[in-house]
Amino acid sequence: MTSKLLAFAKWAASKGRAYEYRTFSIGLTLPEGVQEREDELRAESKIKGFETIKSEMSRIISREISRLTGKRVDKMTPELMVLLNLQDHKITLTSRPVFLYGRYTKPEGLSQRKERCPHCGGRGCEVCKETGFDLKTSVEVVLQRKLGSALESDGVRITWMGSEDAESLVHPPGRPFIAEVKNPKKRGVPKRLFARTGKGEVQISHIRTLLGKPTKLPSFKFRARAYIEPTNKISPRDLRALNLGMNRVTVEFQRPQQRPIYRTVYSVRGKLAGDEVVVDIEMDGGLPVKRFVSGEAVSPSLSEVLKTELKCRKFDIYRVSETSELEFA
Repeated sequence: MTSKLLAFAKWAASKGRAYEYRTFSIGLTLPEGVQEREDELRAESKIKGFETIKSEMSRIISREISRLTGKRVDKMTPELMVLLNLQDHKITLTSRPVFLYGRYTKPEGLSQRKERCPHCGGRGCEVCKETGFDLKTSVEVVLQRKLGSALESDGVRITWMGSEDAESLVHPPGRPFIAEVKNPKKRGVPKRLFARTGKGEVQISHIRTLLGKPTKLPSFKFRARAYIEPTNKISPRDLRALNLGMNRVTVEFQRPQQRPIYRTVYSVRGKLAGDEVVVDIEMDGGLPVKRFVSGEAVSPSLSEVLKTELKCRKFDIYRVSETSELEFA
């Protein structure tokens, strides 16, 4: 029996060479009836407190894998989980997810998220190759492809920290994001990644590995430049009043069937540019820029202060700064 267990250990160690890991754990599926027979024998002999057959077998296999690879056993948070099915003679390896923090910049005309396939509504069809998503490039697609390739992963899930329009430019240092890289074969990450798209270049920077899955994302503030089309002519005097009046103002955003949220607008600086008004805004995250301009469900708004209807044609993101820390369990 011991020779068979050592053979399993050697097989598992060999398969594990495809993965980067420092710690591992062993899970065993015993042949049918073994566990039940042991329980019967223990009951008949009134044996208590001794190591079970399964524990002993796991210990033998773990010790041999550790000897062959130089890796150590960690039953709580192993980087590689090894499941040995002794009945079917199968080995399944699963790598612990890697959680990454990073920032991205993006060009104008590229959406942040993948969009549902317009042909099937997300159900999956021939047009979307059964993915349920439109196949056109987005920041999400770029992040999943680049990070998935770098870590040889089964899949990448992105958690966003705010959003912007497809028409928006995101300038350096970029907007933060969290990525969960599933079942990665590699665990080391590059500092920067680049991807060329039909719209321009996406840059991924400030990449670092997190302790684990965050339980709470940080709050943040950002600077945006809004390009605004006013219904009525705006005078330099109106803009001076706007610039003076919108400093450290608390703004209410009323979401449908939810409690209102309150955010701070730290500064507003507007200038005339032909028929448009260009406004630099520094504000807390969670407040939609276009609604802050138009006044839709937001008060006070730029439209309210200037006493005319305003339309935000587009806005660009210049700097996103965290105002609190990531939290972990």
